[in-house]
Amino acid sequence: MLLELREVNEIEQFGMQTMDAIRSLVVANHYLQALVVLYSAVDTLAWISLPSGDVTSRDFCRWVDQYIKPQSTLGCTAEDLYAARCALLHSSATESRLSREGRATELWYVTSPHSLPQLEAYISRVGAPAKAIYFTALVAVFSDAVMTYSEELALDEEQHRAASGRMRRWLGFFPSSYLR
Repeated sequence: MLLELREVNEIEQFGMQTMDAIRSLVVANHYLQALVVLYSAVDTLAWISLPSGDVTSRDFCRWVDQYIKPQSTLGCTAEDLYAARCALLHSSATESRLSREGRATELWYVTSPHSLPQLEAYISRVGAPAKAIYFTALVAVFSDAVMTYSEELALDEEQHRAASGRMRRWLGFFPSSYLR
């Protein structure tokens, strides 16, 4: 049981390290890079949740729907978040193949809650196919999702066993003194 708790805590630790990285990037005013870290972390957690294989867009969206619940928390869909992930990771833009094909809506971000109504009004005025997202809200729902996922793993032995096997494959860094 102690081993199981340690492994579940690895997900919490992953979440806390991700949040710390995001916080450091925000302090340095590197919001684009913070979004890349966040979307990559969602990919990682979706992969952890699989019994085997590589993570796909469907897996990403399933994890997002189950833990982030974007329609109620952010006003967008899991597909919108996946398209935003693709756009940012592949081109540092908001437009993706999915948004160009009309299968997802572009997400435009604000860093202040006071800017959200202004961006929403601009989107409406120019008729852009986009939704405004408050960056801090996205980060907060991600943080909550990590904790919910960790708690769920602690209660489901089969799911926990599969996730543990995948976590053991995570890249680890060791000080050179440890390797002697």
